Amino acid sequence: MAYDTIISDWNGTIIKDRDERSILENIALDLFRASIPFHIFRMAHLLKTRRELERLYRQRRQDADFDFVSEMFSIYNRKVINGLPISFIHRSVDRYAAKKETQDKLDWRVLRPIAERHEAGKTTGIFSAGYGYGIDRILTVAGFRGCFDFREADSLKQEGERAIEFLLSIYKNKPQLLLKLLRDRKMDEKRTVYIGDSEDDEGCFELVGYPIVAFIAPQELKERYALKYKAFIPKDEKDLAEYLRKV
Repeated sequence: MAYDTIISDWNGTIIKDRDERSILENIALDLFRASIPFHIFRMAHLLKTRRELERLYRQRRQDADFDFVSEMFSIYNRKVINGLPISFIHRSVDRYAAKKETQDKLDWRVLRPIAERHEAGKTTGIFSAGYGYGIDRILTVAGFRGCFDFREADSLKQEGERAIEFLLSIYKNKPQLLLKLLRDRKMDEKRTVYIGDSEDDEGCFELVGYPIVAFIAPQELKERYALKYKAFIPKDEKDLAEYLRKV
């Protein structure tokens, strides 16, 4: 049975970042710079927040079961994001997206084969717990935003022109929300390719007809999903492109 649709995860699949830590740090750094020299108390607050985050990063290394992503977003939402103008966040993310080091994190081995299949008529999309605006801007700078027909990702909750928090609606809910996405778009999961990289994608691999484990994924996970879900494990870009042409 041929596939109609390719859906890809973002963090750890198309971009090497496993979470949105880099974008959040960039926003905090821009806010700190904007505080110099007149907002002394805000500078002190941000330095204290940085120390709290550094403790969190150490805890992540020590406790594999610790939900680092939820805790990280909780700190940033309470101590950095809440109350910030949306325009400030967008400007910061725009600058981040345009940086060479950000663009260098993109895995072209995944992007180019997807773009080729999009041009050949396949429906393509991104489904991610990452920040949707950031995904769009990074892909736009790279020249690949038009290679995706849709993008479903987490967003920023706001009140008027100010941010309240980054939402984590998709995080930990991917299989259920992927199935809803497919149903809403009248797409058959058994005729869908899904490319992912982590344990959060496991339920998605179970749903779709054509699971693929991304290049960046840990080797142990590749082997486990190949055995459990008959997931395809591409060796290189050519291998992935040929699979997407022939399957």
